[in-house]
Amino acid sequence: MQDINPRYASLYQATVKDAAAGGPAIMGKLIASLRRDLQARESAARDFRERDVHAESLKQLYQHEQTLREGYGPALLEQFTRPSSAVKATIPSMAEVQFDQLELMDEVQVQESVNMARAQQMAMLSAEASLAELNTLICATLGLQSVRPERNPLRPEAYLNALRSTVERTPAPATMRLDWLTVMGIALGAELKDLYSSLASQLKTQGVVPAGYAVTPAPSASGVPGGGKGREVAAQAPFSETSRYGAPGSVEREALIARELRAPKPVTDPALLTLDRLRKLLAGELDQLGTPHRVAAFAQQFARQFESPGGYGGSDAETHSDFASTVPAAFEALTEMKQVDRVVQRLEQRRGGVAPAAGLQGLQAVREDIRRSASGVAQALSLEVVNLMVDNIARDPRLLEPVQALIRELEPALMRLALVDARLFTDKHHAARMLVQEVTHRSLAYANVQSPGFLAFLDEVREAIAPLANAQPEGPEMFANALHELQVMWNEEATKQAQARLQAVKALEKAEQRNVLAEKIAREIDSHPDAAKVPEVVLSFLCGPWAQVVAQARLSGGAGSAAADKYQALISALLWSTHPDLAHKNIAKLTKLVPLLLGTLREGLETIQYPATKTSAFLEALMGLHQAAFRMVHKEAAAAAAAKMETAASKPSTEMPVRNRPVEDGNPWVAPSEAQDSNFLDIPDETPADASVATPILSPVVPPVAASPGAGGLPLGSWVELHTHGEWVRTQLTWASPHGTLFLFTSAAGSTQSMTRRTHDKLVAAGQLRVISAQPVVDGALDAVAQQAMKNSLDSTL
Repeated sequence: MQDINPRYASLYQATVKDAAAGGPAIMGKLIASLRRDLQARESAARDFRERDVHAESLKQLYQHEQTLREGYGPALLEQFTRPSSAVKATIPSMAEVQFDQLELMDEVQVQESVNMARAQQMAMLSAEASLAELNTLICATLGLQSVRPERNPLRPEAYLNALRSTVERTPAPATMRLDWLTVMGIALGAELKDLYSSLASQLKTQGVVPAGYAVTPAPSASGVPGGGKGREVAAQAPFSETSRYGAPGSVEREALIARELRAPKPVTDPALLTLDRLRKLLAGELDQLGTPHRVAAFAQQFARQFESPGGYGGSDAETHSDFASTVPAAFEALTEMKQVDRVVQRLEQRRGGVAPAAGLQGLQAVREDIRRSASGVAQALSLEVVNLMVDNIARDPRLLEPVQALIRELEPALMRLALVDARLFTDKHHAARMLVQEVTHRSLAYANVQSPGFLAFLDEVREAIAPLANAQPEGPEMFANALHELQVMWNEEATKQAQARLQAVKALEKAEQRNVLAEKIAREIDSHPDAAKVPEVVLSFLCGPWAQVVAQARLSGGAGSAAADKYQALISALLWSTHPDLAHKNIAKLTKLVPLLLGTLREGLETIQYPATKTSAFLEALMGLHQAAFRMVHKEAAAAAAAKMETAASKPSTEMPVRNRPVEDGNPWVAPSEAQDSNFLDIPDETPADASVATPILSPVVPPVAASPGAGGLPLGSWVELHTHGEWVRTQLTWASPHGTLFLFTSAAGSTQSMTRRTHDKLVAAGQLRVISAQPVVDGALDAVAQQAMKNSLDSTL
């Protein structure tokens, strides 16, 4: 459950509970709307097979009506009570479509995604005004100062998610469920409009003061393709359906929308890249061979049957049967050729002209020539995907202008490759895709064209890709050669830098390994029978720095080594010597023990390079406890002395009591030598990071969920800008410890910077660490292609 304002806790919970309890009533209205729609379609159907389909759907709806009613309430409650950190809409929207997922989807899934996304937009549009008011009130009950719509558990996405999960649990056929979801999703908008208005009135009646909307700048037009919050907002903003269908909530408008969504029609624009066409292209369902092969086959057959000597001499039956089966294919081929011509013409029109001018020179002329060479719809759409991908990359503000120009220069070669090798889109390890990815990703190491090493990097890339300019690739080989040439040069430079990075990684690995073992030892100490009786300053020392000492000894010499046994034995001795009920009863034993304790303590702390000042502070507190025992003071006096010494010893320090769980808290102990080897950056807890430092001009990127462990959820290889020593440094996450508590960043020049997870989080919060790229540039560009295809699917008349 989300954090709730205590003043409104009971009201918030009652509102959520009542909303879930109203699920069966809402489902009843959705079922009634669907039933009326199916009956109207059945009555209007002219074909008996169509009538049978609608009749069977009505029959299935009647059979499962009770299940749908009973299931919607629990499904809503499940959506409403999801933790805010786990909230992520499962209904695909323009901002959430991922290119690589499309190949794994079938036609029904794609159509369901498009229909549900449109239903989501329609629901948002219908309930827009009442939802805006409810958001202010719900956020107020959550204790938020400004409105955050995603924190409202009753948002339309939750109702649609619950509707989808409820309908999908019925055993009805997939196409029938899709039809139900489409009609019910549209009808849901009107129900939510009334529901939100009612809930808002109830909350206002209970005295809830609405939160205000924060004023934020509009997303930049040059935002990162496929990323950023601006695209999320755009995905949920009402679109132009108001002017198209009439006033929100009108019966005529909703009926028209339902009709359009219910029965998809072929898209009239042959050049429009829709989500379904993109899926078919990736799945290889479109004709990859091109129409000239069909035309050639027809021409050969025609010549053999009618133009070759003796062509008329064959059997009439043979002639009729052979040629009759070829003619339809020929006409289909000719029809497809006309369609391809229309596709190319429409693509040309979108780019500024019906056809290229006679004197058109340069890159644009090359592009148009390649487009006209497309021999099938699949090839034409493949070129469209390449054009969109390159355009997204070349307009990415994270890339420097010379790098953007290089990608533009690669476009003709990529277009020619796409004509013969569709794996360019479906294989993440395709040489051409990897070449573009490596060039763009490595270029992020340079903040500007004056950055050291950038011009050399640019020259290397230009030389490697030069042979591709006028190439006619038949496969990925030429791109593989260019990539290999670059990787050889980059690996040579990386080898020179590897030693410093290897030394840093070894130091950090050692630190985390020791910290993990120290935590295990600390838990054992904390569970000791005498642990609860000794002063906190002693227990904190044993569970903190001394656990590190024992762990270091075990790692260095083994668990049974003399040093490990000696340091382990000190734990029981120190607990006994500071136990208020034991030590003063055997002063002779304590007298012999104290010198041994002090010597062993100093010796052990030196093995982890524990600061001398902190060692002295603890020993001073320890001597105070022992002196109290020697004087045989009363328990209360001893406790008072312990408390006094404990206060003196509890100044800011790096020891980590077991209760803080340093590994889990992301703040492990790093010895001074380990810090030096890894160029460790630490921000003490009592010294807040300076948030006033100016940040560079850079469009922020919202990192996706990481595929591999990294700092703050970033995948390895992510580029960031780090403010250190008074300047901004562009550096890359090159290593993360197995437990995710220590991270190593490496700049293009090979300098390293390490930090704990806690330090990383502080820097991010202070604006001193900014993400440049968490997702590969090519992946983001292709996701933007899928998003455009989804947008085309939503905007087109289906």
